[in-house]
Amino acid sequence: MIQSIYEFGKEVSTGFSDSKIKRFKTYLDEVWQSRKQYGLEEDERDSFYGSDKKKQRFLTFDGDKIRANNHVGFIQFEELRLNIYPKICQEMPQEQIISKVLYWLSYGKKINLPFAELPLDRQSFDTWLEAFIFLFAHHTEEILTNQPYQSYQEITEETSYLRGSLAIQQYVQHNLLTGRHQFFHCTYEPFVYDNQFNRIVKFVSRILLSFTNNEKSKQKLNSLLFLLDDVADEYCQESHCDLVKLNPLYQDLAIVLEMSRMFLSSSSISQSDANKNNFCLLLPMEVVFEEFIFGIIETHFKDRKPNAQGKGFLTEQRVFQIKNDIILQNPNLVIDTKYKIRDKKDSKKGISQTDMYQMLAYSIRREIDQVLLIYPKNGAKPSEVDIFTIADKFANGKLVAIKAADIDICGEEDEIIRQIDEVLAFN
Repeated sequence: MIQSIYEFGKEVSTGFSDSKIKRFKTYLDEVWQSRKQYGLEEDERDSFYGSDKKKQRFLTFDGDKIRANNHVGFIQFEELRLNIYPKICQEMPQEQIISKVLYWLSYGKKINLPFAELPLDRQSFDTWLEAFIFLFAHHTEEILTNQPYQSYQEITEETSYLRGSLAIQQYVQHNLLTGRHQFFHCTYEPFVYDNQFNRIVKFVSRILLSFTNNEKSKQKLNSLLFLLDDVADEYCQESHCDLVKLNPLYQDLAIVLEMSRMFLSSSSISQSDANKNNFCLLLPMEVVFEEFIFGIIETHFKDRKPNAQGKGFLTEQRVFQIKNDIILQNPNLVIDTKYKIRDKKDSKKGISQTDMYQMLAYSIRREIDQVLLIYPKNGAKPSEVDIFTIADKFANGKLVAIKAADIDICGEEDEIIRQIDEVLAFN
């Protein structure tokens, strides 16, 4: 059963029994606890969902019905395949939405995947799953074809001569105590192709081959399996990725490893029944939107000397944390993003009280009197820019100007850059 829904959209029925819903929730809880690779950390956004930080926040459940929260991507749980799309760009065909989100991700830094290398202009994906499988297959095949990976792999085994170092415990247990003292248990590190990295890639390739229906993905995954034919088959989990130590010079291989980790951490694979494979990959749209806007500014507005700020604290006692933002020069400007659709019917123009206080805190801490809040534009309504001024009485009445602007990120890149250029002109 395939279902397609949008963030914070309508509920859909899964048709699951109570026991299956319980298993579904348990699986999502496990995925939630592995979400760090998406750039999510504990911050004030978590308080919206309650204090239990181990419970998943991807979906809201009401009996057998589900409703998407603020993540996009896909969930494969037993016979259910769920595609979740962003609340913006809903007027676009879903295939185009997927390509658009992958384009946004190409500007990001937190999610360490080669989105910029994906030939989006020549590919169309009807589901998120197919898009991410092709991404892995395309990048990994290209890397391993041109750069086969060999490494020193530690092996402990019995030999007829001393090789490497003597594994004393195994030698005593298996040789001296059994009267086979003429043989040795040795630990050594041969330079081999059959290593942990290649075993992980082979295992992930087999998993993805069982899920994909895309012929190009199948072709690339089969090519990978052919390249890794001399590598032993091994059941792998996310923890196996921690055993691989790559040279820092091998950045392309590091990306392959992180992609493999992402798939392994998001999957629940039954070794006994291939039909019970569960799989999901979900991305937080707050992070995607923030990373895209900041990436566009850092790439196309270098004359403003953009400087991404690390996390800081509002007080000298190092409490009340300030999230990342970006500062521009000429003139000085603090920028932050909010992935919310503004309701402009009230006098606050859809800006929450909390966001306004937060921006004022940014201004005070950064000692900059101009702040820009960027929101995503939704639908065909014309964009509006709203400016609020606040008198800082602790600074002789200096005015702090806070501008709120909507940016349509569903269009072409030139148009997105033009919109950002307009809102950066603070006047």
